[in-house]
Amino acid sequence: MNAADRDALIASAGRLGTSPVDLGTVISYETGGTFSPSIRGGAGNRHIGLIQFGGPEQRQYGASQDQSFGEQLGAVERYLTDRGFKPGMGLLDLYSTINAGRPGRYNASDAGNGGAPGTVADKVNGQMAGHRAKASAFLGGDAAMTMPSEGTAGTATPAASGRFGFSGIEPSASSAPTMTAPEAKKDDGPDVASILKLMAGDGGLGALAQPAAAQAPAAPSAPPMVPLQRRAVPFDRDAYLAQFRR
Repeated sequence: MNAADRDALIASAGRLGTSPVDLGTVISYETGGTFSPSIRGGAGNRHIGLIQFGGPEQRQYGASQDQSFGEQLGAVERYLTDRGFKPGMGLLDLYSTINAGRPGRYNASDAGNGGAPGTVADKVNGQMAGHRAKASAFLGGDAAMTMPSEGTAGTATPAASGRFGFSGIEPSASSAPTMTAPEAKKDDGPDVASILKLMAGDGGLGALAQPAAAQAPAAPSAPPMVPLQRRAVPFDRDAYLAQFRR
């Protein structure tokens, strides 16, 4: 990544009123991930540069193959502004302006002119994920992310997949890392021995089937009530009569 090119992309996106990542994504898509202002593509290789300017657009907006990245961004800004792109518009309108000439033409396709198959919406929603990651790397993110196969600029020809490099896609024989699923445990079926043990004996299922009264231990009985007995006292006649003589 060239720091000057990164800063130029950020400044250009700011003037257009769009996200640097969105602008970088469409540039990466149009240049096959190279960000090259001199790359050629389209039918007869007549289109050039960061957004694949056609012949008339090259002359009208001042785009040429001998420009630097930052210099050609000026032509990109002039084209987008002239064709109706407004600050605050999103990636879909940004690419519609580049691919179909103005915002809002989401169902347009340039396949008949040598472009990749699919409409504007198809390309934004289904073909740009790897280029968005590439744009993030260009702006200072991870430059070694795996990128899916993408077509050459403006064509349907697939390119080799590989790792993101600052000069383009670096071929790689290794695939992206995968996560290993945990080994499934073997199912040995029901534990018959444990089931039989549970069913047998005083503590097994047989005990659960007995009436509740049979299972519960007998409560201790209360001691019998003993009636209070008075002790018989002999009648003392003399003591009784003596009470009256006092």
